[in-house]
Amino acid sequence: MINYIFGRLIQKSPVRVVIETSLGLAFELHIPISTFEVLPETGKDCKLFTHLHLAQDDVRLFGFATAAECELYQQLNKISGVGPKSALSIISTLPIPNFVKAVEREETALLTKVPGIGLKSAQRLIIELKGKLRHLLDYFEPGFQPVEESTLSEVENALQALGFNAKDVRRELSLMPEEATKMNSEQLLKEIIRRLYQRSK
Repeated sequence: MINYIFGRLIQKSPVRVVIETSLGLAFELHIPISTFEVLPETGKDCKLFTHLHLAQDDVRLFGFATAAECELYQQLNKISGVGPKSALSIISTLPIPNFVKAVEREETALLTKVPGIGLKSAQRLIIELKGKLRHLLDYFEPGFQPVEESTLSEVENALQALGFNAKDVRRELSLMPEEATKMNSEQLLKEIIRRLYQRSK
């Protein structure tokens, strides 16, 4: 299995790139818009995480700027009715933290904003993926928290003193609805403990 490709960026467009490795091999990779937006200039070195798509009459290589994008793509491809085109559309349209939150909160309205994803497809994504993507938030800096940093620190310290894992606490905080901004430390503490216990069942 090809984990990633590193080489010189020869060509790029919003949907595909060509990377030439040091061995003189040039690989064409299909990419999401989110990867295109962070590509270097042509002629520069470039590293993309990869997924090799094998179908009866279709062999394609997909490239992603981050391991999180690549993993999400692979998870999406396991779902019946979600092919490479829809998977790339999802990753291109919604930042990963937003997509994970939409699935966890069952926000079908947000998911249906993705081109090609209707209500039934959004419901299927929620059924198939809820509870399976929370770890993807660990790839990101804690800048997606809806809670003020002072309250966050207070809650984290209290929960660590009780024996909870800081990473698990941060993850749950990132999945809290927007109403969490109105909670005080005590309310937030109780809610996070409740959620952590639910996850452990």
